[in-house]
Amino acid sequence: MTIEPIAYLEWAKLQSQAKINLSRSGVPDLSLKELPLTLELKDLEISGPNPYGYQPLLEAIAERYKVEPDNVVLTQGASQAIFMVGAGFIESGDKVIVEKPAYEPLLAVPRFFKAQILRLERRFENRFEIDFDEYQRLLREGAKLIILTNLHNPSGVWLDRQKIQTLAQEAERFGAYLFVDEIYLEFLEGEAASTCFGLTDRIIVASSLTKVYGLGGLRCGWILAPKELARRLRRLTDYLVVEGAFISEKLAWLVFPYLDRLREKNRSWIEANRKLLRLFMSQQSQLSWVEPDGGVVCFPRLINGRSGDEFSHYLRRKADISVVPGTFFEAKEHFRLGYAVQSEILASALETINSVLQEF
Repeated sequence: MTIEPIAYLEWAKLQSQAKINLSRSGVPDLSLKELPLTLELKDLEISGPNPYGYQPLLEAIAERYKVEPDNVVLTQGASQAIFMVGAGFIESGDKVIVEKPAYEPLLAVPRFFKAQILRLERRFENRFEIDFDEYQRLLREGAKLIILTNLHNPSGVWLDRQKIQTLAQEAERFGAYLFVDEIYLEFLEGEAASTCFGLTDRIIVASSLTKVYGLGGLRCGWILAPKELARRLRRLTDYLVVEGAFISEKLAWLVFPYLDRLREKNRSWIEANRKLLRLFMSQQSQLSWVEPDGGVVCFPRLINGRSGDEFSHYLRRKADISVVPGTFFEAKEHFRLGYAVQSEILASALETINSVLQEF
């Protein structure tokens, strides 16, 4: 079997480091000492009962999202969740709709399972919104699964619950399921941050503690699915990991009651950075954008058809600043810029980017 590389992940892990790294798409990672917990080594154990996930953690996830524990499938991060949904739903030759531009693993997984991939264009000119007529046309081609992100990665555009419900109801009419990666959704506030799971019984979602909470090292992710589907997906645990890491699952459970506090701690400086970015973009003659509805990434486009890929590489050489080349999201005129850094670092970086743009 040929296992194709996921080029973006290889680049992100091995080549994205720079003096100023604006390629990251989540808040900075937290250390143990930064957690709002009083922990001693004796409070933790390496091993314990977690046959299909540590039960208190499953219950905490269920309580947070107002579902039942039987709706929750614990995964080692959202990336494993994406793979498990692919393994549980896609057979060779199935038609799968994937948004474009897309986070590469959302394309790579259907390809791995030899799906026939249909692309749902989310166009810059349309604010990366979904064209419902195009969506219906693709469904009529016999798609079995639709894969979206909310907030959209890379643009940060939000799909409200009514829109998602409409998409899911239309998918149901054609016998398809809607899979929504919600890993960025909780950057939003109030009702906007509510999961779409449960709006219809044709919705499956995935998320994790990585992007919003800075807890990626715990590898705590999950799928929310109707119970029968959750039961089927849960069986994949025995193929992939047998059991998760107990110590990590217990730590995640201990942190769960404090998630809102962690999110609020980040909100003020993220909003300050958004204002810096908004001001920067308002002064640009070489860049245009769709302002993100939330999150910590945006997806600027160079005007006049200039290459965002070339600019990304030029910026790295000239200023040792890393942004994500747009080609990883199938949009070569763009680059993705992450702004979850200290405000003074971002302000300095944006000033440098402005200077480099003048030279480019």
